Amino acid sequence: MKLSVDRNIYSDSCISKTIYWLSKDYTFQRNLITDTEEIIVDAKSCLPFDESAFRSSFFDKLNDFKLRCIIEEETKDIRTILYAKAFAEYDELTEDDLNE
Repeated sequence: MKLSVDRNIYSDSCISKTIYWLSKDYTFQRNLITDTEEIIVDAKSCLPFDESAFRSSFFDKLNDFKLRCIIEEETKDIRTILYAKAFAEYDELTEDDLNE
C-alpha cells in the first residue's frame, strides 16, 4: 500500500511519531519527493491487510500528533513562565540551606 503525505501540512516529526506508533504491526519505507512524502506500508503478519482501515488509523494518528505539536508550540511560553516561577524561589538558596 502506498500513502502520500504533504510535508507542507505534516512535519517530519509528526510522520515519524505516527510510523513509530504503528511499527509493531507494519513496516514502512519512506521516500521524500519534493514536498510530498511517499510511504510504502506492508503488514508484518500474514493476516489480511484492510487498507481502508489502516489508512483511516494512520491519518487519525497523524492528525493527533499534528495537534499535539500545535498545542506544544502555542503553550511553550506559558510552560517556560511556569517553570521559571516554580523554581524561582530556589535561586536564592545557599549551600547551607541545601545541607539542612
